[in-house]
Amino acid sequence: MSNLPSIRLGTLFGIPVEINVSWFVIFLLVAVTLTTGYFPQQLEGRSNLTYAIMGIVTTLAFFASVLIHEFAHSLVARAGGLRIARVTLFIFGGVSQMEDEPRRPGLEFVMASAGPGTSILLAAMFFLAGEALFLFQAEASIIVVLDYLAVINLSVGVFNLLPGFPLDGGRILRAVLWAITGDMLKATRWASRMGQLIGVALISVAVIGVLLYQTFDLIWFAVMGWFISGLATTAYQQQVVKSRLAQVSVAQIMSAPAVVVSADLTLEDMAHSYFLGGRHSRYPVVADGTVVGLVDIKAAQKVRRDDWPVTTVADVAYKDLSCVYVGPETTVDSILPQLDPMRAGVVFVVDGGRLSGIVSRADVIRLISDDGDSTP
Repeated sequence: MSNLPSIRLGTLFGIPVEINVSWFVIFLLVAVTLTTGYFPQQLEGRSNLTYAIMGIVTTLAFFASVLIHEFAHSLVARAGGLRIARVTLFIFGGVSQMEDEPRRPGLEFVMASAGPGTSILLAAMFFLAGEALFLFQAEASIIVVLDYLAVINLSVGVFNLLPGFPLDGGRILRAVLWAITGDMLKATRWASRMGQLIGVALISVAVIGVLLYQTFDLIWFAVMGWFISGLATTAYQQQVVKSRLAQVSVAQIMSAPAVVVSADLTLEDMAHSYFLGGRHSRYPVVADGTVVGLVDIKAAQKVRRDDWPVTTVADVAYKDLSCVYVGPETTVDSILPQLDPMRAGVVFVVDGGRLSGIVSRADVIRLISDDGDSTP
């Protein structure tokens, strides 16, 4: 998913909502399956147009339910003090992308439970709505759609409760193990192993279905199993890295003394003296000994090349630096969101009001690479 682009739809509750291009594949597949298979079997004698409308509306309602599931995670996480980067729909459903990890098992437990709980609640609501319309002898096509949405939401809720990371049930398991052992890394290891086991089990079910029963209906089990198993392995590896970064302060990896540029330097001189021959792609801008902004290559590229000789770095520098100042004792894991290229990309290490150094993504990557090289 990370290799494919996403389309920004807007924001909901202040959280950006995106659709990954892979989502259109599953949307089309579900809509066609419902239109040509499920609804004609459940409700005979309707026109093809009716089945098509039912299929499209049901698919949209299903993915709206997935979006609600993810927002349940996100809103609980945000209430617990975590920052949510975005909610994205993609080929396997949806994901809430958090900038922070839960700092206590209780929050992890509640946050992970919110999604499946919401899906099961939606299933109950669709079921009751369908039963009510049935009693009032409403149009059968509406009742069939509501019944399907009840079943699919219940399936999503129950499936996500499987106790394997990164499924919600795996996060619940991790929270419980974390509370018992007091060790998040160990809890992640065991929850990830359960995720790998569930992935292998799903693949096995698909293989058995093909070999013994010559049915390809379960092929999605193999795809989901592969996906879950891979994510479980990746999740544990990422947690190992985060645990390592949590033990390192920014003072240990910062580039010091910080290379700064004068506010009255022209972009022409900036390009030749710093961007082309320097070590970094971003530099703090200083005026009268005080950091007043941050300049990077992108800022320079927004200015016409002919205007570089008469434009100063102060003219194009980012002025809002409230999120990029940290103390020397700050751990590296806590600054990762600020190092996102879509944000500041660097942090300034300030000690006693004085700029001591600067930390960029390259410094963190170098730390991780050095750790990897030193691993026997």
